[in-house]
Amino acid sequence: MAKNYTLTASMRDAFKTDFSVRSHKLVADEPLETGGKDAGPLPFELLMAALAGCTTFTLRAYANHKKISLDGVDVEISLSRRDPSEVVAAGPGAKTVVIRKKLKFSESVSADLRAKLLEIAAKCPVNKALLEGCEISGELA
Repeated sequence: MAKNYTLTASMRDAFKTDFSVRSHKLVADEPLETGGKDAGPLPFELLMAALAGCTTFTLRAYANHKKISLDGVDVEISLSRRDPSEVVAAGPGAKTVVIRKKLKFSESVSADLRAKLLEIAAKCPVNKALLEGCEISGELA
């Protein structure tokens, strides 16, 4: 069965955009130097947060299912947007957006388990959606 999610966004003041999802409120904004008020993260930063959160959720679910003691994980996401010339220079199949995900586990996690957890981390739904691409449509309300 399909899982459906809905979020509403409202922009009324320069770039600042307020989001409502379930009972939660979020905000995104541009930095001061680009005309915003820096009231929240940039949209790409929220995308990185979604990937990091999904990664940690997936790892926790896997550890719980396999009864693996996992005392936590730190995830660092970096995102780069290439200029068109950089995409061409990177070669065929290169993408405009490059995301790197770095996982850090405690010393008690063996090298073999770290390798398996890295593999599992790539299976988080947000990671898969970014790799597969999405159908996006627009309409007027």
